[in-house]
Amino acid sequence: SSADNFDVEIINRHLFTNLIELNAKWYLQVDGDLKQQGDLLLDIGPQQKKIVSIPVKKPELKEGSEYRLLLSFLLKDNNKWANKGHEIAWEQIDLPWSVPRSSETAESGPAPRIKETAGNLIITGNDFAYVLDKKSGTIASMSIGGKELVKKINNLNIWRAPLANETDEWNFGASNIKHVTPGFGHFAATEWYSSGIDRLTCFPGKLEFENTGGSSVRISAQNTFITANGEGSFITYSTFTIDGSGTMEVETTVIPDGKMPAWLPRIGQEWILDKSLGQVSWYGRGPQENYPDRKSGYRIGVYRSTVDGMYEPYLIPQDYGLRTDNRWLTITDTLGKGFEFIGDRLFNFNIYPFSTENLTKAQYTYQLHSFDGITLNIDYATSGVGCTALGVFPEYQVLPQRYDFKLTVKPLIP
Repeated sequence: SSADNFDVEIINRHLFTNLIELNAKWYLQVDGDLKQQGDLLLDIGPQQKKIVSIPVKKPELKEGSEYRLLLSFLLKDNNKWANKGHEIAWEQIDLPWSVPRSSETAESGPAPRIKETAGNLIITGNDFAYVLDKKSGTIASMSIGGKELVKKINNLNIWRAPLANETDEWNFGASNIKHVTPGFGHFAATEWYSSGIDRLTCFPGKLEFENTGGSSVRISAQNTFITANGEGSFITYSTFTIDGSGTMEVETTVIPDGKMPAWLPRIGQEWILDKSLGQVSWYGRGPQENYPDRKSGYRIGVYRSTVDGMYEPYLIPQDYGLRTDNRWLTITDTLGKGFEFIGDRLFNFNIYPFSTENLTKAQYTYQLHSFDGITLNIDYATSGVGCTALGVFPEYQVLPQRYDFKLTVKPLIP
């Protein structure tokens, strides 16, 4: 490769079709935008391969941007099974161009004010008010412009409504089950119910808060979550750093202890949002749902949808709608008021208008009922879907080990 060309090996896996019969196109993607494009004339016979030079020109690089080469193969003519222009193959290739994002931060104004009451810490600043429950060490409310947009944050979330594959006895033997309690069935989720990770009890630990001496305040909380069988626990250390603009950095460490299931459904946070926050945008894989072991067929790009539009009508209610490998996520109302979420590394999320408890207990779709909120799950790691016979392969399982993650949350005010 050179500054103005990239060499790509293209393999034609067709048995009878020469690639000259297809329209081949290339695109330079900068984050979610197409900046360059061109056509390729590929004379590559069936079962043959060739090194092809792509005439992409290196643009002026921007801080923090990602650059990808997209190749797309389309039908030239109408076919009995698809029309002209139907895409039959594509590939994204990460390009080795990057400029690290500057560490300089925008001026956030004076530090927020912090008021202590008997049960809460109330942090207020420029058009925002956040309430932290002192007993649980979690955010109990976040308001922007006088309107409450976040009803609650659960700093630790390891549960998802079990997938159909996880409540099917076919893959019980292949699910690496270590602890089984009689009465909880014989399927992948048996161990989760046996250990009681769906019924954690929080024992609050130390809570500290301080003004950093600059333009922010810092709150630190330590909690221990005990599994329902009393044999395992998750110790969490959470630090909330809030500046005068309302931007909040949430640094979380999760350490499992005691008897643990062989693997967990997920590890992350659960946010309960106001029902008005129905507009969703993300920079990750999409547009359809994708899970860690079901994601290679989904392009990385910038996508938009709605909470209702991301619903998947599975016959058996279960966790649904995950999007993987996200750089950022925005959740807003129709006017653009809401929040932007940015991880210090790639994260997964899903969002739905039901409580996770409702999604877990419902046996039929008519038993799903919207509640007074929206559930947003932000995962540091999520287990895959697996299949009926073999379950989730080990490389796609969330293991009970230490996790560290930093999430930056910025208020969006139109």
